[in-house]
Amino acid sequence: MKNIIKFLFAAVAIMMVLSCEKDEDQAVLSLKSEPTLKASATTLTLSSANANNNAVTFTITPAEYTPEVEITNVLQFAVTGTNFASPKEAGLSNGVLSKSYTVIEFNALMLSLGLPTGVTTNVDVRLKTTVGKGTPVYSAVQKISVIPYALVSYMYAPGAYQGWDPPTAQALKSATSNGIYIGYINFTAPNSEFKITPMKNWDHSYGTNNNIDIIYDGGSNNLKAVNAGSQKLTVNTNTNKFTLAPYSWGVIGSATPNGWSDPDTDLIWNSNTEKWEVTVVLTAGEIKFRLNNDWGTNFGDDGNNGTLDAGGANIAIGIAGTYKITFDEVNLVYTAVKL
Repeated sequence: MKNIIKFLFAAVAIMMVLSCEKDEDQAVLSLKSEPTLKASATTLTLSSANANNNAVTFTITPAEYTPEVEITNVLQFAVTGTNFASPKEAGLSNGVLSKSYTVIEFNALMLSLGLPTGVTTNVDVRLKTTVGKGTPVYSAVQKISVIPYALVSYMYAPGAYQGWDPPTAQALKSATSNGIYIGYINFTAPNSEFKITPMKNWDHSYGTNNNIDIIYDGGSNNLKAVNAGSQKLTVNTNTNKFTLAPYSWGVIGSATPNGWSDPDTDLIWNSNTEKWEVTVVLTAGEIKFRLNNDWGTNFGDDGNNGTLDAGGANIAIGIAGTYKITFDEVNLVYTAVKL
């Protein structure tokens, strides 16, 4: 029995020695030199006339570690003063030591940061380096000043609601090309399927696997509008997600077919004119515009001059007949023209 106990103690001692030897053999990772970043230009006035020209090139000297390890490098962009709270990022492939942007590419990146157009905004750029899941190290901040230009871009939403025809599909608009596109679609049936296309053709499209995330030229399913009716479609290519929410403008009032009772006479979004429109038979009476069949957001015309006022006076319709009504919710103007 004593021999067995001595043997066990000896085995434990040997294991402890071997463990210590392994610990000593393990290398300690240390930062040999910090990363650096340099921009080819620090004052940028961007212009659509030079859209395809080079705007700026960022050159890096990667961090060095002892021993050598695989690192991940990411460029981070943020408005000066935000302390990189919500940066835009651009990853660099292994071994790549520079990143160039054309004018149109860099303009879109700056607009995605929320920069106003036509004025100078200061932007901070830095290189973020990580090893595995370790704590990142950063280069010194490279400061640049940028004047972006306004750039509108579009995507499209062909689907069952319009016969799967890209050339006639409703357009989704990004007013500043910040990666967020908005459109309004009247889905005529529940569970209506559709896709998102960058152009008015089927060359490329977005599908989905879960009806939340969108996948470029992928996904096993079409996107789906679970509910019927007019809805606001938001596509975010920064997060690769889409959302749908009920959204409709209508007219209500004694001149409309349903009078002052629900439902409103719905207007249909025209993505070509970027106005809400309807052709409807009206009687002599009054109308108002309201959102989502609710009085929480409604517009009238206090000055009787075609300009809309929140909660304003009822709009008089003096003569019965068929009218083409348009409503511009951006500029808050309307027309009611007898045909």
